[in-house]
Amino acid sequence: MKDLKTKYGPWAIVTGASSGIGKAFSEHLAKSGINVVAVARNKDNLVKLQSYMESKYAVKVKTIALDLSESNAAMRLGELTSELDVGLLINNAGLQNYGLFSENNAVDELKLVTLNVSSPMQLSHIFVKRFKQRGKGGILFTSSGFGYQGVPFFANYAASKAYLITLAEALNVELKPFDIDVTVISPGYTNTPMAYSAPIDWRKLRFPQQQPELVARIGLNALGRKATVVPGLVTKFSVWVNRLMPRSWPPRLLAILIGYARIGEYSNKDKFGTHSN
Repeated sequence: MKDLKTKYGPWAIVTGASSGIGKAFSEHLAKSGINVVAVARNKDNLVKLQSYMESKYAVKVKTIALDLSESNAAMRLGELTSELDVGLLINNAGLQNYGLFSENNAVDELKLVTLNVSSPMQLSHIFVKRFKQRGKGGILFTSSGFGYQGVPFFANYAASKAYLITLAEALNVELKPFDIDVTVISPGYTNTPMAYSAPIDWRKLRFPQQQPELVARIGLNALGRKATVVPGLVTKFSVWVNRLMPRSWPPRLLAILIGYARIGEYSNKDKFGTHSN
């Protein structure tokens, strides 16, 4: 892995750091000698992460228990890190709702938009200003392979991930003159708590499972070299082949596949759920 500390500086922020891909990002950064601001809702998991990384690596870990789906959370995170020389922002926290959009709770869907869309946008805006002042920086977004097309039963989630792809692609060009790198990684089926929270038996679809450690490493290696990166041959192929189809085809195909893999019958919001990292 490239020398991230030399490129970006002594501190990095990772949102959704307590599990899954966020936890993997945190450990890769610690291995590179970068101090980590670990942000998540679960305080107990953050304490465990801090104890583990500080004992294994010669780094500092600052934990911030914060729900980024709250309207003022991004500004609060900026204030809590104002004294740190942060050079890298990993916008990884996310929320997944699943079920029929018409039957999902509107409050839950708005919470998803706040966490998946508004929060990373606000954090990026806050830290871009700081990166400009310090003369360099980097932003890495975690999107999803679902962000490349509409996905029935995950409609709002897929739409929120599409926003991150579009935002990152634009900022990658816009911020290059300021020596600020921007990349978005869009993993497919990954071994995380979020994947298991949905009532889907992904094994029926024969999708190969990716590991968070590999996803995180690919994302960090791509930062500064690519605007977008899609790990895994199957996910990469599915994204590529979408370009050859009419836009109406992939959502219809996914509706069939997800319908086939769903566990049980779901007809109302009480039988669906949410998950955030």
